[in-house]
Amino acid sequence: MKKIALATLLAVAVGSASAVELGLTTQRDYSQTPNRNGFGITLGQKYDKVSVTGGFERYTQDSNDMNRYSLVGGYDIAKVGDLTITPKAGVAFIDPTTTSSGWQGSVGVGASYAVTKTVALTADYRYQSAFQSRVNNFDGNVISAGIKVGF
Repeated sequence: MKKIALATLLAVAVGSASAVELGLTTQRDYSQTPNRNGFGITLGQKYDKVSVTGGFERYTQDSNDMNRYSLVGGYDIAKVGDLTITPKAGVAFIDPTTTSSGWQGSVGVGASYAVTKTVALTADYRYQSAFQSRVNNFDGNVISAGIKVGF
């Protein structure tokens, strides 16, 4: 049910604006030892300087795999040439394979470098913190890099 609500909210956002962005990412999650690696896909929408992005990430660490479904908002605060800096905040539903699932909040900053009019390289940092104690062992820092294509 929660996943359907996030998907519906993202679909409404995408249907009502102009610049849709599809991205592929790779992450390094430093919230646990050993650190876990992940990969993901994002679908976002730009409204001038404001962005809304939904994402799915899959993390693997031995037998302790995790899925993360997120909805993140951002606001472009600086643009230097082809580089754009964007503070971000959002929520995520964490679904680990070995423990109970729950909700997290996240704050961070991202950088996007336009390679062409439609292709950009991205790098993000976020700090995530649990709203529920059953997923607070996933609190911590995450760094990601990726590529996005605008339509």
